[in-house]
Amino acid sequence: MSEGKIRRSVAVLGLLAAPIVVGATLGAGSANAAPWQVGPVFRAEYSGESGHYMCDKASAMAPSWQMTVLVGCRFDPPARAWYNVVFDPARLAPWTWGS
Repeated sequence: MSEGKIRRSVAVLGLLAAPIVVGATLGAGSANAAPWQVGPVFRAEYSGESGHYMCDKASAMAPSWQMTVLVGCRFDPPARAWYNVVFDPARLAPWTWGS
C-alpha cells in the first residue's frame, strides 16, 4: 500500500472515530446533545410527531445517496428528538489529500 493511501485511510478513520468517541464520552442523553458535523460525519435530528418515521426514512434512503449510517435511529430524551449519525463521502470533496 502506498504512503498516500495509508495517510488517507488513517485520516478517514480518525474522522469517523472522533465523533463516536465524543458521543460516547458525552453520552447521547447529555443536556447539550444537538446536531453537529465534523467533516463528512454528522448527526441529524428529527423531532415532532413524525420524528421517528422521518429518521427511519432518512436512514433507509442513505445508501441510495452513497451515505453510510454509523448510528441508527435513536431517541434523545433531553432533546426530545430522534437522531442518527451518518458518514457522507460527498462532503470530503472540498478537502485535499496529499498523495
